[in-house]
Amino acid sequence: METGMDDSGDYKRQVANESLKDPQVQALSQQLKEWINDVLTDDHIVVKNLCEDLSDGQVLSALIEKLGEAKIEHKEVAQSIASQKAKLTEVLDQINHHLKVSDDGIKWSVENIHNKYLVSVLHLLVALARHFGIPRRLPSFVKIQVIQITKSTEQTETITEQITGDEEREQYNYFQRQQERDVFDTLFDSAPDKLNAVKGSLMAFANKQLSQINRGCSNIEEDFSNGVNLVMMMSLAEGYYVPMYSFFMEPEAYDHKLINVSLALSLMEEAGIPRPKCTAESIISKDLKSTLRVLYAIYSKYKHLAKINIYKYNVLCAI
Repeated sequence: METGMDDSGDYKRQVANESLKDPQVQALSQQLKEWINDVLTDDHIVVKNLCEDLSDGQVLSALIEKLGEAKIEHKEVAQSIASQKAKLTEVLDQINHHLKVSDDGIKWSVENIHNKYLVSVLHLLVALARHFGIPRRLPSFVKIQVIQITKSTEQTETITEQITGDEEREQYNYFQRQQERDVFDTLFDSAPDKLNAVKGSLMAFANKQLSQINRGCSNIEEDFSNGVNLVMMMSLAEGYYVPMYSFFMEPEAYDHKLINVSLALSLMEEAGIPRPKCTAESIISKDLKSTLRVLYAIYSKYKHLAKINIYKYNVLCAI
């Protein structure tokens, strides 16, 4: 039987046999498995056993790339235990960042996922399903009985792990968040003919600013994805110097790009610009809608700094 460990490492944990046979636990596992297979159908990935198939990080890597538009650097299949754990570490770091969960709220770990510990796997997948939305209602109030063994004394006790809560309310909260649409959702869905005009207008604004330091952009998705131009635009607009040690001028690694884009978003917040509906990861992954949201937020604050022609100005004002 697969075992887990507590955060301190003082206890071993095993799922009680009766919980493995619990219809609610089995139903939850089945729904999560079907959800993963639906999401990854284009990748020709089929999960048959949650704990087994997620333990090396490969499926989780594909899942977070598809759901969160994240970029996993190491895509190759990991063979050794060390390489599997290294991959899991990278993937779980990405997932935890997307979920914005505090350290004390994380109920999974590299060791427990790699060890195929059902409780950790279910906690992780339920968190992902709630965050990204699952087109089905998960079973509510699913509990798992866990046998906890004190490593130093071999004493045992049974504890209860609460896996799901009121899933009807959780699903309602997700759909409420989805209804918070903005002008760019409308633009992409209902007015795609205006998209190129908006892109051109924002490109003109960005180039007007960046030309002051002999920089420019020709491809919105590409030229802002590493965060450098965003940091430079905020520096120019606010009239301050951003120390070179605080970001990477020529970022190559994903982590360096993440530092740059996160810094730019922080500078925007400090300048009083409302946080656009995007993540640093979506900018790095060259998501056009997210990039346009960021550039438009900057434009809305500093449009008086650039003299773009009246046609382009009207295009921006109209959205």
